Amino acid sequence: MLENGLPMKFKLFVFLLCFSLLGYSQIKKPKYYLQYAKDTLYSDVEYFNISKKQHNIKLKSKLFSSLRYENDTLVLHRLRHSYLFGKLDSIKRNQLFLLFSNRNKIDTTKIMVIHYQDTLKKISEFPEKSGVVYNKDSTSHRHAISHSDYVKNQRACTKNLRKKNTSEVYHFFKHNNGHPLTYKKERWYKDYFGIINELFRDYKTRFHTIVIHPNGDFFCMNYTDGNNKLLSDIAKGKRWEKHKNDFFEKLDYLNSIK
Repeated sequence: MLENGLPMKFKLFVFLLCFSLLGYSQIKKPKYYLQYAKDTLYSDVEYFNISKKQHNIKLKSKLFSSLRYENDTLVLHRLRHSYLFGKLDSIKRNQLFLLFSNRNKIDTTKIMVIHYQDTLKKISEFPEKSGVVYNKDSTSHRHAISHSDYVKNQRACTKNLRKKNTSEVYHFFKHNNGHPLTYKKERWYKDYFGIINELFRDYKTRFHTIVIHPNGDFFCMNYTDGNNKLLSDIAKGKRWEKHKNDFFEKLDYLNSIK
């Protein structure tokens, strides 16, 4: 509870509103204030507040990961699905497949394995060499990848997840900064009207890897969350029903924990 007695759900709402409108506060505060004066909240996928116990139990499973948001006074740990199963209704399936066939020339009679990125950078925007890049005060870092390694990784991904006569791998983008659509036999596909970006989301966040069956069944995963063997099986059409049933059994159990 806050000092004025506001309920947790209201506090969560206020935090999200302030965070979305103001972003990170630029007000300088003493280090001890930042370290000790922050309230910590925990939420499920849809931003409903849950207990720390519920959050941590779900986080220990392979079904969830956690995102951390922070401003000067509050910290929010929000769960998100590491992967999930679903099914497109007939209208959405027909619209999506018609777009795939007419605009992207994709064979929708096979399993479609989609890797999605928001922005396809032009070649000159890639660094000359791959490596780790640290920020100015060395408190965080990111992994930069050269264009050569980027193409190699895409080729390896296609090779590992594609199964002849069963599944094909496609690399989609939302925006293109000027990269060729074909390069050294590799190809990239435009997400026309952003339909993939809108359909396959974990409440507010889109998944990076999407597997769609011809009947509209789908599987979504974040490529940073591991579960490589599971993805390999799903992409190649192996043990679909077993993996799906296991997922929903585990999810029902986790959701029953109070």
